[in-house]
Amino acid sequence: MTSTPESPDHVSVHLTGCAEETAQAVIDALRTPFPQGAEVIPARPQATGGAGHPLVWCTVVDTRGRRRSTGIRVELREPVDAGLFGAADPVHQVIEELAAAFGVEERGTVPGEHELEVRLRLTPLPKG
Repeated sequence: MTSTPESPDHVSVHLTGCAEETAQAVIDALRTPFPQGAEVIPARPQATGGAGHPLVWCTVVDTRGRRRSTGIRVELREPVDAGLFGAADPVHQVIEELAAAFGVEERGTVPGEHELEVRLRLTPLPKG
């Protein structure tokens, strides 16, 4: 599933394999480093869940005005699969911020002419 961001500074984030509370925790973790208000929208299901129809939580992150996070770990109750879509530099900025809050395992990258698609697995960071 791909989505075209609104501008080169926007990154589309799609979260699957998790409950609404977990998706919201990931989106909330992106609000601090990327405070461009209107572009970070609340998690919303894009499709109804059910057998064979996974629930997808989506948001668009505007990377302009990035404030680097202070490395605050965010509690996850379960692992989350994340798809990031956008220009390479903004996508890498979002990955850096996710890595400050969660464990991040890259599951694949698909480069395009003007866009990059990255699949990640987000997991809770070890305590300590």
